[in-house]
Amino acid sequence: MGKLSYEVFKEVVPKNMKKLVTEDVVNEINKLVEDPDYGEELKASMLSATNILAGKEKWSLRQYIDAVKFYSLTAAAVTQTDAYAKVFPDRLQARIDRGETKNDMNGEASRYNGSELVNKIRNQALVPLHLVNQGNVQLAINVLVDIAVGGRSEIARVSAATSLLKELRPPEAQKIELDIGVKATDSIAELRKATEELAIAQRQSIEAGVAVKFIAESRVIDVEIDDE
Repeated sequence: MGKLSYEVFKEVVPKNMKKLVTEDVVNEINKLVEDPDYGEELKASMLSATNILAGKEKWSLRQYIDAVKFYSLTAAAVTQTDAYAKVFPDRLQARIDRGETKNDMNGEASRYNGSELVNKIRNQALVPLHLVNQGNVQLAINVLVDIAVGGRSEIARVSAATSLLKELRPPEAQKIELDIGVKATDSIAELRKATEELAIAQRQSIEAGVAVKFIAESRVIDVEIDDE
């Protein structure tokens, strides 16, 4: 699993946080990234949710790292209480010193899980990656346009133009499939069967000499189709 570089993290955080990004902070994050259970999730969240730090709430970088770690642990199926204890071991130790156990932190962990910062990180993580990177996609398209128009070599211009045609191609029309319910299908089959039986009965009646008028006035009982 690739580590988070100091240069990359400092680049993605808001301007007001850049001075707080140090080698020690990045090394701390990378220790978390190395965890096989939640490291990959943590690294992705750490990079994608930094825009939260630019908000009016004025959360600290320390609070942000703790909240991302907590979210990443819960996303990896760790219980809220266990995640809270891993993020805040000093608080767990304080409980133990008072003769309490980790389970006594359930309410505290639940409140932290519902905090505004954790919810913002959670919501950010749920945004599809292609939406988060829409701005970068447009920048890449602009670069391809520049190369296609003013590239130094013909090969570069053709390659850029080909990539543009591929990426900007409109989506193909989706095939619409009709899903006929089982109940409706059964009702149609029953109606067909009743019609066939009536035809057989009418033919037998004619052969037996029953009046044609009486046969003509016979009908198939309506079958109601329940769409539910």
